[in-house]
Amino acid sequence: SSSSTVNTNQSEIGVFKTENVSAQVITLCLTKENYFPWSAALTMGIAARGRIAYIDGRNPELAKTSGVWDTWFLEDNQVKTWIVNSVSADIQPLILWKKTARDMWVVLEQMYGQKKRAIRTYQIVKTVYGLRQGNPSVADYYGALKAKWEELDYHSDIPWHCPQDQALYVAQVWENKMFLFLAGLNDEFEGVRSQILNSGEVPSVEDVYSCVEAKDQRRLVTNEGKRDLVPYHERSALVSRGTGGPTRSLHRCTHCKKTGHTMDYCWDLHPEKKGNKGRSSIGKMPVSEVPKSSGEKVSISADQIRELRAYLGRIDVNQAETADETKANHALAVIGDTGNSSVGEWIVDSGATHHMT
Repeated sequence: SSSSTVNTNQSEIGVFKTENVSAQVITLCLTKENYFPWSAALTMGIAARGRIAYIDGRNPELAKTSGVWDTWFLEDNQVKTWIVNSVSADIQPLILWKKTARDMWVVLEQMYGQKKRAIRTYQIVKTVYGLRQGNPSVADYYGALKAKWEELDYHSDIPWHCPQDQALYVAQVWENKMFLFLAGLNDEFEGVRSQILNSGEVPSVEDVYSCVEAKDQRRLVTNEGKRDLVPYHERSALVSRGTGGPTRSLHRCTHCKKTGHTMDYCWDLHPEKKGNKGRSSIGKMPVSEVPKSSGEKVSISADQIRELRAYLGRIDVNQAETADETKANHALAVIGDTGNSSVGEWIVDSGATHHMT
């Protein structure tokens, strides 16, 4: 019986003897807080090099009289080197003098694995049940959930004696995962959430994620398109709207270089458009010629006010826009600066943009 065991071990060692083995398998370093991800990463690295039997107990220490002891000793020390080089400096003294790689592995598991497994499992469960989508995308939210689920499965890896019961349990676990994923989605997915729950079937969590992710992508594309499509009348209104201050665009005559009118209505070129026969000389002054304030307040006499009222009463509201603009200029010239010493040139709003919204 003992010889058969030795023969089995002999067949498992020495196979990768000529392999060029590096001194470091993983870059992750074991600390007092990260045993579980470290053990998972190092287990994969050791297994990929054909040495997993040296840490799981299937290749125990051989007697020195064994014909393959030298090979076993070589490969076991290779695994010991990998373990020592992947732990922090304060942990190395705890395992450095162990005889076998298996002894090192058991010590680390007892110190940092078994004692913290229950605490870590509790932390994961608490995080999973409290996780909500919030600002992250659907893909990021699902990725965070899936990472926690996989870590929880790693800590809950228990042996099953009945495959049928195991299958039923796994199906129930995945159904609960689907419910957790739906419960954590933002309210904007209420429609697709209700559709899935009322479908009469229990889809897998992967199918549910695919459905929700597709809806999220369509929503993002639609919203992006809405931002690009700005109606023409809104763009025109944005251009025409101003603050009412000095930055507002002005009419400027290319002939006399004065503001407040264009060349088509310039009195120098079209004196017939003045329309001021029989009126006071004050009304003949173009808006651009209104003298700027010199810092002194200008008062209006009672005669000027009566003249202004009489003049405004004669304005025909049905006249053409050009006549209205000219008469409005006359009225503004009469008013002048009534007390604001900082007022400069008058700017006439012809009403050309009043139809804009």
